[in-house]
Amino acid sequence: MRAIAVSVWIFINLVFFGMCGYIYLLWSQYWHYITRQQRNLQDQVQKQDNRPLVDYYQEQMPMEILHMQRQALLKMRTTPAFVRRKNKPRFKSYHKKKVMNTNCVNCDDTTSKRIIAYKNRLIIRLRSVLHDESSVFRSKYDNPYNVNYKGLQKSINIPPHQLLCRLKESVPRINTITGNESAFKTTLIKKLVPHTPLFEENEHYNNCAIVSNAGALNGSNLGNFIDQHDLVLRFNHAPTQGFEKDVGSKTTIRILNSQVVSKKEFKFLKSKLYSNIKLLAWDPCNYTSTLDKWRDKPDFDIFTPYIKHRMAKPNTNFHILDPRVLWTLWDFLQSHTPVRIRRNPPSSGFLGLSLLLPHCRKVHMFEYIPSVRLTPRCHYFDNEVDTSCTFGVWHPLAAEKLITLALNEENEYVTFETGYVSIPGYKYLSC
Repeated sequence: MRAIAVSVWIFINLVFFGMCGYIYLLWSQYWHYITRQQRNLQDQVQKQDNRPLVDYYQEQMPMEILHMQRQALLKMRTTPAFVRRKNKPRFKSYHKKKVMNTNCVNCDDTTSKRIIAYKNRLIIRLRSVLHDESSVFRSKYDNPYNVNYKGLQKSINIPPHQLLCRLKESVPRINTITGNESAFKTTLIKKLVPHTPLFEENEHYNNCAIVSNAGALNGSNLGNFIDQHDLVLRFNHAPTQGFEKDVGSKTTIRILNSQVVSKKEFKFLKSKLYSNIKLLAWDPCNYTSTLDKWRDKPDFDIFTPYIKHRMAKPNTNFHILDPRVLWTLWDFLQSHTPVRIRRNPPSSGFLGLSLLLPHCRKVHMFEYIPSVRLTPRCHYFDNEVDTSCTFGVWHPLAAEKLITLALNEENEYVTFETGYVSIPGYKYLSC
């Protein structure tokens, strides 16, 4: 009997381990298949046009070629081999009703088609970046901030109004360090934080402008329009002098990352760019970090230059972002994106939008969503060439921009030809 029992036990174990091996084999083959299919899809897109998107509108292209490319892309997207893939996330287009109408009164048919073709190509590129970043093999070890997202995937097939309400619910306002936190009660920060908040509770503006640093602003002639806004937000060390025609001269507030604040080449303590305006500096912490841990080990030393600046210019309304806000914004992005997004903090652009929405009736974001002036140049004020400034290599820019497009109230002509999107503020939002 003992021999029979041992034989049965060995048999059961062999069956169990055999099943485990078989399941592992199926799982590995499945992911190899997914990887091959994604590579095939990317190869087919490249075969249609092997030039990068940023070079696409640097020359005039006959409409016949644009039409053929669009038809080829549509045919490729309807190929059965890809339609049957249930694992492919579905992205809702929030602009279906406007696809064949750019709402441009004086535009001819060629211009309208060009804008629509550009929009479709841009969205395809953004989705492609998302899929590439979501790769299990690529993102497995790319987690410098120890992100462990446990939130639920929320429906993304919702109207823009409801999506904006969810953003308001997730981040009703942007918190800054007050000095009353236990991590800063015994430091100079407590004594030097301004008594006046960055924005008063009842501080509201009619129209607000967020001016990106994008190279596409060159030649835009948007400067006069930007300066007409009640509040103008700019980023980091972006200059206005010499570029007034395209970016304007008015600055109300700047958002600065900790590298600009701490590195000597940006001359933070000496430059006039950072005087007589509101300032908000930020530095990321780990996903679950406490303020004590972040205080002791920031990405860059944001505190020393903050103290020096506050002592030298005590009248400047200068605050430090509570870094935990960044991950609340990231959670919102991930919960409304159907694939894994890059596990790094959101960009200053998306932070700026969230900062202004509680205080502005309307927020205009200039060249955050790239217009047809899209160029390989990273910034309007230098000659650096880097397409990652537009599509992302560190921030989850692709996810941010797809969600911003979903929130956008402007038509295709204003968005992709003029170069800005419009997001309604929270004050008049009925949720």
